[in-house]
Amino acid sequence: MQSFIKENIVRVNMKDEKHREGPPAVLDLKKGRNWRPNFSPDGKRFAFESVLGHSEIWACDSDGSNCGQLTSLQGTAGAPRWSPDGRSMAFEFRPKEHSEIYLLETGGGMPRLLPTLPGADNGGPSWSRDGKWIYFYSDRGGSPFQLWKVPLKGGPPVQITRNGGVFAVESADGRFLYYSKFEVPGIWKVPLSGGVEERVLDRAGWCEWYNWALGRSGVYFLQDRGKGRDLNFFEFATGKTTTISMSDKYPGIGLALAADGKTILYAETELVDANIMLVKNFR
Repeated sequence: MQSFIKENIVRVNMKDEKHREGPPAVLDLKKGRNWRPNFSPDGKRFAFESVLGHSEIWACDSDGSNCGQLTSLQGTAGAPRWSPDGRSMAFEFRPKEHSEIYLLETGGGMPRLLPTLPGADNGGPSWSRDGKWIYFYSDRGGSPFQLWKVPLKGGPPVQITRNGGVFAVESADGRFLYYSKFEVPGIWKVPLSGGVEERVLDRAGWCEWYNWALGRSGVYFLQDRGKGRDLNFFEFATGKTTTISMSDKYPGIGLALAADGKTILYAETELVDANIMLVKNFR
C-alpha cells in the first residue's frame, strides 16, 4: 500500500459572519492538486490554480461545476485574482528564472506581462478597489519580500512596506491596506494615505501567510493544529477568535471569501491510501 497527497478545495456556506450553515463540502473538481481559490466579484465563479503536470489557472462556477482552463502556459502559473469589474485577472507566472505578474482578459485572449521590477521575483498580485493599481510582492535586489504597487495603465512601481510584506488586501472602506509577512506570523495594516504599520493579529504559528481572507469586520484564517486545522474568524472590534469549523485534515494553500461574505473557499490536504497490484500474464 502506498499513500499520496490529495489537495482539494472545500466550500463553506455562512449563516452569518461567525457561523456556518451546514457542514463544509469538498468540491468535485476532478483535477490534480488544487490551490489558491479566488472569487469573481459577483461570487458566481471562482478561479484557482490546478497542478496536473504543469500549474495552470482554471475557473468554475461557485459549486465546482462548469470548469474551464484559462491558461495553457506549461509552467508555473498561480495566485489568480479577479479584477473588481470582473473583466480581467492578474496572476503570477514563472516563465524563466523569476516569477512575474501577468494579466488575462476573462473573455479570452493571451496573457500579457505587467511590467514591475526586472530581475526580481514578483508575485502575489492583488487589485486596488478602484481597479487602477495592482499590489504585489518583490524581493528586488535580493532583499526580503516587500509590498509594492504598480499602476495598471503604466508607470513605475511604488514601494509600500519597509519591514516586509507578501500579500495585501485593501479594506472595503478604502482606508487601510491589510497584509501578511513571509517569515513573521500575523496580520498588519497601514493607512492607504500613509503612516506607521500596526499589527492587528498576532498568533505564533497561526497559519501560513497565504491562508487568510479579509472580511468587513475581521479576518478569516486557517489555524494549523498539528493534527488537523481550524477555520477561524478574528473580530477586530472585540479581539476575539471564533472557530467556524474543525477538521483532522491539514490546511492546503489558499483561502477566499466571497464579496457578500456568504461563502468561503479554502484548500485542504488529505493523505489517501492506495493499493498497487501486479497482474502477470494479463491478456
